Amino acid sequence: MKWWKAIAASLLFVAVIYTVFYHHKQITRYYYKAYRLYKRNHHRPSNAFESVPFPDGYNIHGIDVSRYQEDINWGKLKTVSKDGDTINFTFAFIKATEGTWKEDRSFDDNWEDAHDHHIFCGAYHYFLPDKDAGKQAENFISSVTLKTGDLPPVIDIEETRGKSKQEIVAGVKTMANLLELKYGIKPIIYSNISFIEDYLSDDFPDHYFWVAHFYQDELNISQEINWLFWQHNDKTMLFGYDQEVDANVFNGNMIEFRNILLQSGHRIRSVNN
Repeated sequence: MKWWKAIAASLLFVAVIYTVFYHHKQITRYYYKAYRLYKRNHHRPSNAFESVPFPDGYNIHGIDVSRYQEDINWGKLKTVSKDGDTINFTFAFIKATEGTWKEDRSFDDNWEDAHDHHIFCGAYHYFLPDKDAGKQAENFISSVTLKTGDLPPVIDIEETRGKSKQEIVAGVKTMANLLELKYGIKPIIYSNISFIEDYLSDDFPDHYFWVAHFYQDELNISQEINWLFWQHNDKTMLFGYDQEVDANVFNGNMIEFRNILLQSGHRIRSVNN
């Protein structure tokens, strides 16, 4: 009878491995759902709310988040600037993927919750120059379904990882072309102002940029660089939320903002096309 027990134990082990392997995404998602629910019910928010300056002249504000912002209240995306103005955040860039296989563990929940609260949503991929660009595009495409009214996809490139400018540009172009083929719209490219000027601006004249440039009154960047979004600080506190988030502004009015969203005319292809 011992051999029956050994077989049963082996089958049970195989079943557990199979379940974890094929359902790890759902398991991880519901684990963090339970974790966030526990924190929400047992954590008392701090009263130490601090305001930060916001640049003048911009009316459309947004945030960007990843798994590091653990429990965003999507129904209460507000803050107060240093000048006492109430800032309502109407768009959000949400981290979806990184490299060739990682998906941000909070992406599905953030994406779903933000849409449920009528936030304009965009998904971004953290690009690794030393990894296969085609596989990175596949990783993003397999994780992100965009629809009419969403922001264009974003390629976040911040480090060289020992690669030359030529290699970095070639990799980003490969991924950008694959995302455009899939979603029917050119992706936005994100980076800090120095990286854009040193590695990207000369080779992506047809792409819009999302620029990181913190704690400045104005975005001092070449007029030849077409930028849509400015990430101007990483110290913004939301009402009822202890952690700090990145704050962004859109370079234009609401009509111009709506014009950059995915339209019904964009051909969003199936993953297999």
